Amino acid sequence: MTRFALFRLPILALGAAFLLSACDASIDDTTTDLTEAEANEAATIVAEALAEDSGGLFASTDDLTASLETDSMTGGPLSVGGHRDGRGSHLRCRNGDYVLTYDEVTGTHIVTYRCGLATTTMQRSYNARLTYQYRDAEGGFVARPVEEWDAVDSVAFGGTRSGSVQFTRGDFVGESMFEQEGRWTLSNLADDATPAILSGSQQRDGMRARSGPGGSGTRTFSISLSGEDIQLREGSDGLGTTAVGTLSYSLDMEIERNGQVVTRTVEGTIELEDSDRALLRIIGIRGLYRVSLGDGETSYES
Repeated sequence: MTRFALFRLPILALGAAFLLSACDASIDDTTTDLTEAEANEAATIVAEALAEDSGGLFASTDDLTASLETDSMTGGPLSVGGHRDGRGSHLRCRNGDYVLTYDEVTGTHIVTYRCGLATTTMQRSYNARLTYQYRDAEGGFVARPVEEWDAVDSVAFGGTRSGSVQFTRGDFVGESMFEQEGRWTLSNLADDATPAILSGSQQRDGMRARSGPGGSGTRTFSISLSGEDIQLREGSDGLGTTAVGTLSYSLDMEIERNGQVVTRTVEGTIELEDSDRALLRIIGIRGLYRVSLGDGETSYES
């Protein structure tokens, strides 16, 4: 996959200041030199890499757990998206120019689609290519997973996405252009007595531009997510399956300091709760950010 390179992408615009919505993040200068605004921006980039609406991880989990019909993708027995209340629009988004093929030799189902959808606050446009290998408990391929779902014990999933997401949040407007690749395995499906297990990683690279009352600016970024033994289980809210566990992340992003553009590395963890939100922690910052897995909204909590 062609990657956005932090040191090769041109800077489209550098404003006098890159102001973000205010949060009272408390910075521990002994472990990080991120400013409050930079920490907020880092949290937003991580949130977009997670959120269903921005084509992040929870768009991938929604695709991974879908039923692959001949002419469309529908909700599967373990559907896991970012919106827990049924408001998610990814189901409608993912069926543009939908094509499903199957390679009997490798046991690989291949799905391509174009996502193009606009709401009052967000417009997304990206292309996706997804691969699935369904296997039974003996390791054999399951060629008809919809009809033979009870025989499926594991799914090896790969997904690439490239495109853009435009957004409006309060007085700020912006756009993220990204390329994303993920490799995930869903296992333990044949055992009804224990949760299914999700493990794997995702890489998302791109550029994010934003403008508002205080000015405008752009940042290039590269973020990796990984997780092991994430449990997919029935949610306590009664709204279907949810993901519970911990992800780790590493984010490289450009920041402007004293007229110079430098790259900073931000690392931390993401705790997936039994809900449609996650708790995002940045190493070196007291407190945490609460992230919506649906639309990617963030809020700081001390």
